[in-house]
Amino acid sequence: MFIRTILSGTVLLAAFSIMAADWPVWRGAKGDGTTTEAVSTIGDAPLWETNVGSGYSAVSVYKGKLLTAGNKNDQDIIYCLDAATGKEIWTCAIKCAATKNYPGPRATPVTDGSNVYMVSRDGDLACVDFNTGKLKWSKSRLATGEVKNLKWGLASSVLLYDGMAIVNIGDKGMAFNAATGVPVWQSQGEGNYSTPVAFTYQNKACLAIFSAEKLLILEPRTGNEIASYPWITKYNVNAADPLITADGSRIFISSGYGHGSALLGFDGQSLKKIWENNKLCSHFTTPILIDGIVYGVNGTGGKGNLCAIKLSDGSLYWQSEIKFGSFIQAGDKFVYIEDNGTLNLIQPSAEKCGLLKTVKNSKLGSAKCWTMPVVAEGRIYCRNANGLLVCIAAQ
Repeated sequence: MFIRTILSGTVLLAAFSIMAADWPVWRGAKGDGTTTEAVSTIGDAPLWETNVGSGYSAVSVYKGKLLTAGNKNDQDIIYCLDAATGKEIWTCAIKCAATKNYPGPRATPVTDGSNVYMVSRDGDLACVDFNTGKLKWSKSRLATGEVKNLKWGLASSVLLYDGMAIVNIGDKGMAFNAATGVPVWQSQGEGNYSTPVAFTYQNKACLAIFSAEKLLILEPRTGNEIASYPWITKYNVNAADPLITADGSRIFISSGYGHGSALLGFDGQSLKKIWENNKLCSHFTTPILIDGIVYGVNGTGGKGNLCAIKLSDGSLYWQSEIKFGSFIQAGDKFVYIEDNGTLNLIQPSAEKCGLLKTVKNSKLGSAKCWTMPVVAEGRIYCRNANGLLVCIAAQ
């Protein structure tokens, strides 16, 4: 049983039918890094590959179309490709300097089936038509000087929720009418790298935002603060999304740079620490919760390993030989890409990290592979920082 769930009925995704094989938004249709699509083995050679420009955007897949983004010639380009062939359907460009260090976008374009929403590393939010790529509206949140950019650029993907597009920009996030771009609520100051998470506690809608210096619980419609918990990390990098239990009463957070993890209790009004340790330091890969076990990447900046800890007390189950990377859950297995481009199929359990198959791709490994792989419609999509996007068969 998956521990983390999203409020049903009010999430904007509920407005359209999601095929079981689709992955339309950041971390998948359920927002928890999982898909029900089972993977028993992975192909040895790519079905197709293309270059989408530098960056770290993952992909979203809906009704046979793949969305991703990369930077070319100081433009963040949103791509819509045929998911089966990689053939370009449309592109939409947003002016954005590439930068010398870690160039390109960090956020992932997401869709509600009608529109596509994307945030550039400079904080420009764009809404384009899903079928044509035509720009519908855009907002620049850094031009006024009231919102600060981050050391490595804004990275929050858009959370589509209750008719709103919500992003982690400003010290408490921002929400816009998803159809028009009209602000619903806003904040000033410095945002952070993680993506907002919607959840419920005793039938009350809540929003978790991992800001630069704290975890915030907000009222989704107003942005009003319900509770907060201080969490200071080096360079103010809180990049992994919060994980929330099904009843909303416990929230797991983790950060890199040796900071570690904590499990917080939430009673609808306040957050209190249950435990804190440094067994798992998640730099930016959001862990996955399964049956009381937290699986995550312990390490920072390319150095670390996949490990498993106990949710209830933070004790370590195991630390594997699988190197620093990013992963999702497909069926009962993990699809995990290492920093060097090695793709692994893993059977996780409390006892061990069961490595089932490894596929090495030297072209992928020519640049950092920090982007989350995605499984959709019988295919695995992986990319590296230089923009090489590879499609591999998943059986």
